[in-house]
Amino acid sequence: MSNRSVLITGATGIMGGWVLGEALDRGYAPVVLMRDASPAQAKERLTAILRLVGREDGQEQVSVVRGDTSAPRLGVSDADADYLRSNLGGMIHCAACTSFNPRQRAETRATNVEGCQHVLDFLAGTDIPLYHVSTAYVAGRRPGRAYENELLDTHGFNNPYEESKYEAEWLVHEAMTDGRIQAAVFRPGILVGAAGAQGRISQFLNFYNFLRLVDLASSGRLNGRRAIPFSANPHATKNLVPVDWTAAALWTIIEAEGPSAKTYHLTNPNPVTHQSVREWANAYLKPANVRIDFVDQGSENAEDASRGGSLREYAAYLHDEPYFDRANTDEALAGTLPFPEVGPELYVKLLEYARLRRWRGIFGCRANPMHFAGVAKDEEQSSSAGNTAAVG
Repeated sequence: MSNRSVLITGATGIMGGWVLGEALDRGYAPVVLMRDASPAQAKERLTAILRLVGREDGQEQVSVVRGDTSAPRLGVSDADADYLRSNLGGMIHCAACTSFNPRQRAETRATNVEGCQHVLDFLAGTDIPLYHVSTAYVAGRRPGRAYENELLDTHGFNNPYEESKYEAEWLVHEAMTDGRIQAAVFRPGILVGAAGAQGRISQFLNFYNFLRLVDLASSGRLNGRRAIPFSANPHATKNLVPVDWTAAALWTIIEAEGPSAKTYHLTNPNPVTHQSVREWANAYLKPANVRIDFVDQGSENAEDASRGGSLREYAAYLHDEPYFDRANTDEALAGTLPFPEVGPELYVKLLEYARLRRWRGIFGCRANPMHFAGVAKDEEQSSSAGNTAAVG
């Protein structure tokens, strides 16, 4: 990217913050799109995300433009639109609504699908390349190996988030095919905290619901409960990806291949099995005399630890996921960015950082409440404020 000015959407989100930090580390001039009501609020949020990624000293190097991808022309003024379209060297679209909740389908689609269309419309008629951040889980319920060069809906989807990101990818591919845009697509796995930065992350979602359970159990807040049954396939995998590696891989590929029209799986080449995660958890919980048991799907013993409450929306992921092929990613990285170890040492690091933050993200939202038999009622109530969608 010879022009060092790059527009980043979702820069205060889970991945966008690390993408912004990498941009500063690599000498780019980031422009961030923020929808805050006032410059003071935008500055406060920008300061928080830069502090998280260890680049608070770079605030003066970041330009802020007020806008919103869910609005036509990104909600920016005429003057800002003209300036950006004339001066940007690239755009990285990270903004997304990550809710799995069917009741938030309209919000999810407005952010992820309509927002993507607004980005494409904004870049139409320019030579500004687009780097679109999707998710590996556009594969939906596909069994077996999912390839970077395929985008299918034949197996269906587990939730509105997957479907919306699939639809957004199609918009990008259609725009590339029609010659309206130069682009590349990036599909991360399940983002967890930074492997190289004390497990830091801006929000505690997805895998953190399980870690929250481990935290509660290890500290004796399960009202004497000694066994926690999960309806899960022990041989299925979880594609956990440290967020700092993901951002570094994205930038490495951008600098190596530019708007290649390719799709890249930013995924774990050796995803962990549920069994290995359970073994770690049970070893960690041994001093508290608590264990996690796997039971058959549909068993009457598979209580709402895995079928209800805050984990209900993740139940499908406890039984299967595809293996994400990384041919394009491995070729582009060419061995320059080894994947970090994901295992017990990282799990403890993630858990300790979440505890340090009292399970509260940098913008105030707490991890979802753990609604299952045995959790103290006051624990559920204290965390109920976090049961919301994440929008980056």
